[in-house]
Amino acid sequence: MRKFLFALFIFSFAGAIRTSAQELIVVNPDTLRIATPPVMDSSLYMKSIFGILSEPGTNGAKINLIQSRNLERAVKEHIESAPTKKITGFRVRIYFDNKQNARGVSQEVMNSFLSKYPSIRAYWSHESPFFKVTVGDFRNRSEAMRLLNRISAEYPAAFVVRENINFPPLSSP
Repeated sequence: MRKFLFALFIFSFAGAIRTSAQELIVVNPDTLRIATPPVMDSSLYMKSIFGILSEPGTNGAKINLIQSRNLERAVKEHIESAPTKKITGFRVRIYFDNKQNARGVSQEVMNSFLSKYPSIRAYWSHESPFFKVTVGDFRNRSEAMRLLNRISAEYPAAFVVRENINFPPLSSP
């Protein structure tokens, strides 16, 4: 009990301690709040920890893991639901207009982009009165800027925007 009180006392002076998985915030010595950080590491996206652990490591080392089937099923369901989740990231907006013919032009721009760059996702949206075409799913601004530099000759009015994006693939296009 003394160790716990001492640790709580130390944390109250520190204010906050950050770890890679969660954030521990001490409001006062009686209140403790744990919050998830705003940034997410997607390096293990769509991978099962049980599959990773069962693979042989360096020099053939292997871990034998024994756990409940319910736990493995819950993790599998969580992984399968991942494609429906969104993260905050960046895209490149290649079209943004509200003229009378903007709907047709935006669809033509999107189809043209997809024919030139089939490996990059494109998104068409309408937020009255504007029609928009944005492309790509990037974790950071520098990845989006690389695409912008690549397509700037064809789309001179393009610019980078921050949006909720789909999980991008681990290798950039």
